[in-house]
Order: sequence, then C-alpha cells, then structure tokens
Amino acid sequence: MRITFVTPSLACGGAERCVTLLTRGLLARGHGVTVITLFGEDGDFYTLPIGATRIALGIDGDSPTLIHGLANNLRRLRILRRAIKSTAPDVVVSHLHQTNIMTILAVGRTPIPVIVVEHNDPGMNPAGKVWEALRRRTYPRARKLVSVSQGVDNQFSWLSGEQRIVINNPLACPENKQTSDNQMDPGRHWIAAMGRLTAQKGFDLLLHAFGKVTANHPDWRLIIIGDGQLRGELEELRTKLGLSETVSFAGLLANPLVALSHAKLFVMASRFEGFPNAALEVMASGLPVIYTDCPSGPREIIRDGTDWMLVPIGNVAALAAAMDRLMSDGAERERLATRAPEVLERFGLEKTIAKWEAVFAEVVKTDGK
Repeated sequence: MRITFVTPSLACGGAERCVTLLTRGLLARGHGVTVITLFGEDGDFYTLPIGATRIALGIDGDSPTLIHGLANNLRRLRILRRAIKSTAPDVVVSHLHQTNIMTILAVGRTPIPVIVVEHNDPGMNPAGKVWEALRRRTYPRARKLVSVSQGVDNQFSWLSGEQRIVINNPLACPENKQTSDNQMDPGRHWIAAMGRLTAQKGFDLLLHAFGKVTANHPDWRLIIIGDGQLRGELEELRTKLGLSETVSFAGLLANPLVALSHAKLFVMASRFEGFPNAALEVMASGLPVIYTDCPSGPREIIRDGTDWMLVPIGNVAALAAAMDRLMSDGAERERLATRAPEVLERFGLEKTIAKWEAVFAEVVKTDGK
C-alpha cells in the first residue's frame, strides 16, 4: 500500500517522532511511504529511515495582512494538493489540527481517503475560534479520526463513533548509543525531565518542586532536556529559586538516552498531554517515573504504584513529596524501574503498526479499492 503522511515538520516533537516511527514500521512491513512536510528541511531533528520519500514544501511563514494571509493559504493549498497527488497514495494520514484541516481542504473532492490524527487534548489546548470552526466543518469529511489516547478521543464526541478510533503512539526499542551528549557528573544522583520548554510541560512547576527538596538531598541534580520558547524565562526562574548550581538545561540532545542512562528518576509536571512519548521511552529504558495525572495520556499508560507514581496537576507540594520519597528510597526506585520496561510489550511498534494496517484496510475497502 502507498501511504502518504502530511505533517508540519520533522522538528523535535511527539507528533514528529510518531511519524518517524510509523514510517519505519510500515516500510518494514513492505508498504511504500512518503512524508510531506509543510516546513523545509532546515529545522529537521528526526531523520527518516532509508526507503522513505521526503517532500519538504517550505510553504510555512506568516503573512503581513489578512488579504495576504488568504492569498498565501490558497497558494499553500494548491501546492499541497499537487504534492499529495504526485505521490499517488492509497491513503493520506495527516497529523496535528491545522495541518489536518489544510490536508482535507487540499484533497477536496478527490477520491483519496484522508485519516487525521490528533495528538493533544483540545479541551486543554484549544485551537482558537477560527480553527475550531474549521475543524468542525472539515473533520466530518475525513475517513477516520485517530486519537492518540482515549482522553483525546473523548473531546470528539461530536463525530460518530464509527469515524473515530484510538491508536496510541508507537514505542520502539531504545538504542543506547554513546555520544558526546552526556552533560551529567557521574558523582551525582540525577533527576531527568524532557520535553519542549512550553507552558504545557510545566517545567516551572518542576523547578518549584525541586527547590523544595534540594536542601534535603544535596547530592541530587536536575537536568532538563529539550528547548523551546520559555527557556529564557525558566533559566531566570532557576536563578531566582537559587538553583543555578543544581539544575542544568541541556537543550536538544541527538540521543537523550545517553543522559537518561545516567539518571535515577524521571519527573514531568505537565499541565496536559495527549499521549506522552517521553514517558514511554524512559520507561523502556528502565527508569522510575513521576508524572502529573493529566486528563488524557498518562493514566492510560501507567499502572500506578507498579511502574509509575501519579500526582495531581499543578500541585507543587504533592510533586515535591513524591520526588522526596523516591529520592530517599533506592529500593522503591528499583522496584518501579524493574517493571517499567514492560511498557514495550504493551505499546511496541509492531503492535501499533498492526492497528494502523487494520485502519488502512478498512478505509481503502470503504473506498472500493
């Protein structure tokens, strides 16, 4: 089967990681895969596997006025339409709501079936009035809406149940290749956190929580892996809290598993999630995890008290208490870490690919191919 993915970019992010892994798994199963990105290749973080075709359109960018914006969007739709048709796809799979809407409009009334994928909880991360109105007008024209978690799917009850399905993000076996990325003093105990430096991920809450426990654990350090628009603000907060000597911002790492292999605990304070890829990857690496109990995502992954600890969203005191508990108890950390790699059995790439193939077969059959 010829499958075309459409995604904004291959930058560092959960949706981009998902596209890369799905491409790998589908190629291994003998499918043809093309990945179309709206952005150019300059901002790439992920590399597609050999055998995939990449079309980088470079049609992103802001418009100075509303009139320019309308004209540019019509031009973008024409370019995207040509690119999709050039791949002669059996099915098109689009990721993230703005790209989903553009893809549906670009395909128009052609017989090409479109599947749209939602990676975030729209109840916690609203698209805005215009994009939400467009989503409600266009999504009924998609053959299928795939949500990465049940919590995300619950937000789309305005679509029929037959049109919706939940397929969790895939997880691949970690490849712990040593690189020069490691920035961690082996003489310390390390807590790791990883994600885009945005309000969603709650790194400000994590800094406040770590500040509450660091005096009791002078040998512990916190490393935050990732980059984003709030880096400057978070670095200022680190200084304000007196954590300059105990908290490191690592930026983007080509192989974060190197850093994670030196950590003893992984902590995230997200305000909301879709289906957190970072949590899957660190669990597969054998790390105990503390995560906030977001409306969607984490609770569908964890077995609370077996391989994770969950704490209430926004509750700095509860987060600090959970961190203090595991920082103080090596045996408890080891117990959680021992069961964590079982996540590979539940969310492994092969199992996820099988679910996607079933959806493809349904959609193509519905279209009479």
